[in-house]
Amino acid sequence: PFSLGTDTAGSGRVPATFNNIVGLKPTKGRFSNYGLMPACKSIDCISVFALTVDDAEVVAQVLEQFDVRDSYSRHHPKTAPAKLSSALNFAIPKTLQFFGDVQAEQAFQQAIAQLKQMNVTLTEIDFSIFEQLAAQLYQGTWVAERTVAVETLLEQCPEAFDPTVLDIVQQGKNYTALDAYKAEYLKNDLARQIQELLSEFDALVVPTSPTIHTLAEMQQQPIQYNSHFGTYTNFTNLADLSALALPAGFREDGLPFGISLIAPAWHDCALADFGRQWQAHVQLPLGATGRPYPENVKSISAPSAQHIRVAVVGAHLTGMPLNFQLSTRQAVHVETTKTSAHYALYALNGTIPPKPGLARQSNGQEIIVELWDVPTARFGEFVAEIPTPLGMGNVELSDGRWVKGFICEPYGLADAENISHFGGWRAYIQHRNAQQLQTTH
Repeated sequence: PFSLGTDTAGSGRVPATFNNIVGLKPTKGRFSNYGLMPACKSIDCISVFALTVDDAEVVAQVLEQFDVRDSYSRHHPKTAPAKLSSALNFAIPKTLQFFGDVQAEQAFQQAIAQLKQMNVTLTEIDFSIFEQLAAQLYQGTWVAERTVAVETLLEQCPEAFDPTVLDIVQQGKNYTALDAYKAEYLKNDLARQIQELLSEFDALVVPTSPTIHTLAEMQQQPIQYNSHFGTYTNFTNLADLSALALPAGFREDGLPFGISLIAPAWHDCALADFGRQWQAHVQLPLGATGRPYPENVKSISAPSAQHIRVAVVGAHLTGMPLNFQLSTRQAVHVETTKTSAHYALYALNGTIPPKPGLARQSNGQEIIVELWDVPTARFGEFVAEIPTPLGMGNVELSDGRWVKGFICEPYGLADAENISHFGGWRAYIQHRNAQQLQTTH
C-alpha cells in the first residue's frame, strides 16, 4: 500500500514520522507536478508514503519522468551514486532543538545509537545556515508565492479560508518585487553554502520532527507548533535537496518517532538503499498494522534506470591501482560474484599497471568479478579510458545474468599467460607478489 502527498516544507515527512511509516521526498522536479494544486509552485514536491522503503521506491520509479507540461520538471542528470559510501559519514547538527520534548530527545539518542551500531560516523556541524534558510519560507517574501497560488480565491471568497491560513497568505501582499529578488538572492547564497557543506558527507541526519502535539494543542497554537514541526524540514526544498523520512522507534509514551536523511539533489536512490538497510536493522513493526518487518527481504538486484552495472575483473577491483577511475565517478560496488563457467583469465604482457584479459570460451571456468553501478552519464568517460586490447562488452554471470564488463580482443592474448586456475585476479596478484618477495630474499 502507498499514498501520495505533497511536500513543500515537510508535509511528506512529518506525518510519516507521526505514523511509523516511510516518507519519500524526492528531488525537486523528479516527479511531475502537472495537475497538482500548488502551495509554492517553485519548490513543491509530490511525496510518497509507504510502509517500507522498497514500496516507496517502486512508486517513485513509476512516477519518475520528465514532463514538458510541468515548467519545473527536470531531466535526471544520471550522475549520482546508486549507494552511499562504504565508510558512512553523516553530518548531524551540533545543537539540536526539541522545544522541551524530553521523550523526543531520548528517542533521537536511541536512533543515533542504532546508527553507530551500523558503523556510521557522525560529525557535528554548525546548523545556523540551515535555520536561516528555513526561516525564509514563512518569515520572508516566500510567503507571497503561497499568496499567488490562492490569489483568485483570496480575492473572491476570503471567508472560505481557515483563519490561520488566511492570516499567513494575506502577508504575501506586504512585499515588493524588490523584496522578492533580494529573497531569491539570499536563498541561492544559503543553498550554495548548504550544498557545499553537505558535499563532504554522505547525508545529514536529523529528527524528522523535534516534537509532537495533539490536535487540540495544534488548534491553540497552530502557527508556532507547525513551525516547530518544520525545524528540520523547511529548508530542504529551498536548498534543492533530497530527503527520506524513516521510522526510528517509539517514545516512552508509545508514540512513533522518526529520523530523516537529507542529501544532495538526485541522491534519492542512494538514500533509499540506506533506508532499506536501516529498516532491516531496526526491525520495527509496519506502520499501525502490527505486522513485523519481513525478515531476509531481498531487494531487486537490477541496477536503477540511472546506472549501468559493470563487471570488473582486474586493475579496477577494490583496492587495485585503477579503482579510482570508478570511485571518482560516483560508481559504487554492489556485489562480488563470479562469471559463468565459460571464461578464461589471462595476465596480459607488458601492461602498466598489470592488467588481465577476460575471454569467453567453451572450456572455461568461473572467474571472480566485482559488480559496480556506474552513473549512466559517467559511463562514457569511464569507457574512454580503457586501453587496447581491452574493451567493454557483455559478460555472463554464474546466475545467468548478463552485465557490461571488460573483455579482451583475441590479439592481446597471443603472448598472455593463462591464469584461470587462480580463480581471479586478486589471487594471482597475491601469488605473484609472494614470488617476488621470495626472490628478493
